[in-house]
Order: sequence, then structure tokens, then C-alpha cells
Amino acid sequence: MKLSIVVTTKNAARTLERTLKSVRFADEIVVVDMMSSDETQLIARRFTDKVFTTADVGYVEPARNFSLSKAKGEWVLVVDADEVVSATLRDQILQVIELDSNVVCYAIARKNILFGKWVQTAGWWPDFQPRLFQRGCVEWSDAIHSKPKVTGESVHFPADEALAFEHYNYESISEFVSRMDLYTTIAAQNKVGRDTIVEGPVDVFRREMLQRLFPLRGIDGGYRGLLLAFLQGFSEVVQAAKFWQLQRSEEIETKPETLLALAELRAQLAYWIADEQMRNSNGIAALTWRFRRKLRL
Repeated sequence: MKLSIVVTTKNAARTLERTLKSVRFADEIVVVDMMSSDETQLIARRFTDKVFTTADVGYVEPARNFSLSKAKGEWVLVVDADEVVSATLRDQILQVIELDSNVVCYAIARKNILFGKWVQTAGWWPDFQPRLFQRGCVEWSDAIHSKPKVTGESVHFPADEALAFEHYNYESISEFVSRMDLYTTIAAQNKVGRDTIVEGPVDVFRREMLQRLFPLRGIDGGYRGLLLAFLQGFSEVVQAAKFWQLQRSEEIETKPETLLALAELRAQLAYWIADEQMRNSNGIAALTWRFRRKLRL
């Protein structure tokens, strides 16, 4: 058997049929369900008899290795229940698994559809994921949003829309907030016993928001890019706050420390605004913005 498709599910009835229709080209489809309460398993059984159940811990990583253990193909393609494999990507996959090569793992880009539109800024593109690999060469840890360990040579498919998963991610702000609440709770709980430093809300927000907005070019993404930079910054604040609550740390920074953190936010924001203005200016104006960037004014 050459290729197994592995899909891990949880209440995915809304999207699963579309996903499984797109992967019918595989020699084997394996679905591992995390105790769904909707029609996920019924839909899965219309496409394959290899449907298994595993414990639901609230996120997918602990189920990954169990899912992989059920695959029998020489190659495995991991597909999420809200993703679609296009015909062009399918052809590329079928081509590379026939190559005589030392490559054991291919990372594939994801075309993230957020709030109804493909988002290419704020760190959401190309969003490479190690998804196509020889069986036994990739292993996940149980940590939420962890990257798997690859044993052997790994390469990336081109960052090309035609060769990317179509990932139908958050459909609404409410869905983003709901999943943020779940994921931040799990992440905060996972830090207990491993981490003792509770970071202040200003610092964690500044680090994530500015990174998403400027280096990762959310500023070029219109309202969605700006919104995602702020939402992801807020997600970091919520995670830090939940960890603070679990640690029962009554005071993590003094008023002077808070004022310093706010001053640093203001200074770094001034730097990035000046940098952006400098890039879009000429002559004296560009020199002025360069000077302001240097002084963070």
C-alpha cells in the first residue's frame, strides 16, 4: 500500500464530507474521532471502514500518534477535517511519493480562509505544515500546537496557492473567541509545574501584536490583517492571565514596572510606524522618518 490519508476529527460534521471527497485518491483513508457528539462518525463511515475512536482532551496533538499507528501505507498524508486537497496538490503528492529520493517528509503550505477570505498576511501564509511523510519518520508530542519531530531529510513544497491545502479556518469572530478560550486554558494548564514566570499583559500583547502587524505584514492585510494581529495579541494576554490565576500570583509587577512596559510599547510602536513611513517616503521626508525611527519618536 502506497499512500494512507489520516484525518483526526471532533464534531466535524459540517466540513468532513468536503474533506473526505477531496482525498479519495488515496489507497487508504483512516479517520480517528475524538468522541464526537454530532454525525462525524456516520459521515466518515460513508468513505472508509477504518474509523477509530480515541479520548478527547480538547485538542488534536495527543491523538496524532494514535492516528498514525493505524495507517498502513508506505507514505502518510495528514489532513485536518476542515482542509481540502485540490486536484493540483493531489497530483503533486502522487508524483513525489514515486520519486527515488532521500526525502522522508514534505511540508505543505496552507491557504487559510479566515472570516470568509484567504489571509496572506499577519503570519498566516504560507503556514507550512509537515504533512506528507514516510510512515515512521514523524512523531508528534502531546503539547498543544507543537511541531512534530522529523527523522530524516525534509523539504518544502513551493509556496504556491495551487499546491496548498485549502484550510477553512475560523468562520466567525465568535468561533475564534471560543477556540481561543479553549486553547489558552489548555496552554496555561500545561505551563503549570514547568514555568514559574508570569509575564505582564502589556509585554505579551506588545510582543505578539507588533510581530504580527509589522514583520509579518498584517498592516498590509486591510481590516483582517489588523484585526488578527490584535486578536492574537489578546490571545497571548488571556493565556498569561489564566496562568497567573492558576499560579495565584497576586502581584506580578509594580506600578513603575507597568509604566515601563507601557513606555516600551509606545517606543516600539513609534519605531515601527517610522519604519513604515520611511519605506513609503522619499528625500527629506524619508530622512526625517529614518531619524525618528532611530530615536523611536
